[in-house]
Amino acid sequence: MTNFLPAGIINDTILEIQSKISDLQKELALRNLYNLKQGLQEVEELVVELALFLEKLSCEPLIYTGTGTTEEIIRRLEWALTFSEEIDPVEYYRYMEEIKKATK
Repeated sequence: MTNFLPAGIINDTILEIQSKISDLQKELALRNLYNLKQGLQEVEELVVELALFLEKLSCEPLIYTGTGTTEEIIRRLEWALTFSEEIDPVEYYRYMEEIKKATK
């Protein structure tokens, strides 16, 4: 298990908000105030849910702009944390290899 959370849920929510706003612009052009009001409520709910999600995190999310896939970066960070927690990195490596073998 990892303590690192890919930001996909944040990206998905932002894309959903963008899509709703596009729909609301169409409703506004049609002067459909009922659908506009309903859509605004949906956007507000999405924003509140995202804000609550971010608030529950123990720290602010970080954005890594270097090279590597999400999985590679998470492995690197977990490896670095191993050193900071004073765990023998060789023992940790052996442990991870055993887990890999056991899950195959």
